[in-house]
Amino acid sequence: MNRTYDCIVLGAGGAGTSAAYHLARRGRRVLLLDQFAVGHDRGSSHGHSRIFRLAYDQPDYVQLAQRALDLWREVEQVSGQTLLTVTGGLDLGPHELPSLRAVEQSLRQAGVAVETLDAGALMRRFPQWRVPDDWAAVYSPDAGIVNPSHTVELLAALARAEGATMLEHTPALELDLGDPDAPAVRTPRGTFACRRLIVAAGAWLPELVPDLARGLRVTQETTAFFRAQDLAPFQPEHFPVFIGHARAGEAEVYGFPAFGLPGVKIAEHLRGPVTTARTRDFEVEDLTLARLGAYLERRLPGAAGPVMQAKTCLYTVTPTQDFLLDTHGAVTPGGSPSVLLASPCSGHGFKFVPVLGELLADWADGVPHPLHSARFRARRAMAHGHPTPAE
Repeated sequence: MNRTYDCIVLGAGGAGTSAAYHLARRGRRVLLLDQFAVGHDRGSSHGHSRIFRLAYDQPDYVQLAQRALDLWREVEQVSGQTLLTVTGGLDLGPHELPSLRAVEQSLRQAGVAVETLDAGALMRRFPQWRVPDDWAAVYSPDAGIVNPSHTVELLAALARAEGATMLEHTPALELDLGDPDAPAVRTPRGTFACRRLIVAAGAWLPELVPDLARGLRVTQETTAFFRAQDLAPFQPEHFPVFIGHARAGEAEVYGFPAFGLPGVKIAEHLRGPVTTARTRDFEVEDLTLARLGAYLERRLPGAAGPVMQAKTCLYTVTPTQDFLLDTHGAVTPGGSPSVLLASPCSGHGFKFVPVLGELLADWADGVPHPLHSARFRARRAMAHGHPTPAE
């Protein structure tokens, strides 16, 4: 087995498989490592659905999502597989919220199709909803659903077909950065060296790079499918994905039409308990399900049926909820500039998977990517660390 590669990608989730695919199709010698099987449920890149949207209140994220949309379609063309199901998307909540106005402004500045709806227009257009008179919505027709399990499996297969080497059930025991220009990964199958190392290890990143422990917080979040009384109004062609903006102190809720299972999927954003990749318990809290059920009864009564399925997944979150995409040397004094630490999660990263792979591959090739924003630099996360329990 070859022991030296142009690039090693550690972590076969969304970002890792996408980076391996982009690098392999450029002719680079790539090794993709994961401690579990591709498509496992221990991290953040599994399940039936993630929201794709252009609707962000920061223009640079809108631009990143626009590039991602182009690349989702490119991967679909290459593979002959459907990866993005367009449903349209709603950002909705009390009309005075600055975040709603910022989303609309960012979309209009980017020249993206957008429509604003007051409460009455929202309920006439989408009668599934029951909202107060002081609510409003921003509708984006380009939003939809991507399937993380399908995407990860497909990108790994495409990377292998392009010549990448993939080793499953191969954990990283240690990052050997003694030679900053030739990083290596020690595994039970031996040590592998490379010119560039991309560490896209998700919730395991703080364990591999302890200096990140203050800048990255891991939480266990719950998603649930509820059986609708009548599924027809909640099919993807009739019911858009949605993000419920909230006042301070209230939960931000997001959801999906019937996709993957015959029910409406709903979840709260960043309400789960703090954990680690190794100590998580996979337990779904009854209180969380009760809150989600109550939300449906208030806002989407036709979907407020029994729980069909409830599962947990992991968020790996920076204090600003931006991604972390920076070199090891930017995190650890004397660290290696040949190692890129990639944590493009914070609960909203999967929609960007194709462009993240392009961005990571460009870094490995020494090419600046125009969408590698300064907001992804480590100093942003490390300078505003999460408070410790004692604080």
